[in-house]
Amino acid sequence: MNHQTDIMNGSRVEISGWDTKEDFFVEKANSDMEVEGRMEIALRNSLREGCIVFVRALQPLATGSSFPVAYQATNIRGRDQYGQARVGLERLRPIALREYIDLPLNPTTAWVA
Repeated sequence: MNHQTDIMNGSRVEISGWDTKEDFFVEKANSDMEVEGRMEIALRNSLREGCIVFVRALQPLATGSSFPVAYQATNIRGRDQYGQARVGLERLRPIALREYIDLPLNPTTAWVA
């Protein structure tokens, strides 16, 4: 996913998720530099602190597709003169299921009756 981070630095992105009214939205925005999995954007839609959104780099000249990456809203500030709120986003990382559930490591013995 590091190549995706490089693409998002200071570029146009598409944000999607559920706003404070629990309505699904899709909005295009400019991302600020991403540093260590964190970025800041300005959005017209209102978000709740801690909500999950998906960020996809918009690449008009790219030959491959861009996959959405999950982020969590961590720092939501008031609206500016254009009606946009500054939102801090922190990238979420996948976690292995076995970190939460004590699963046997050998799949052949997992379903023995």
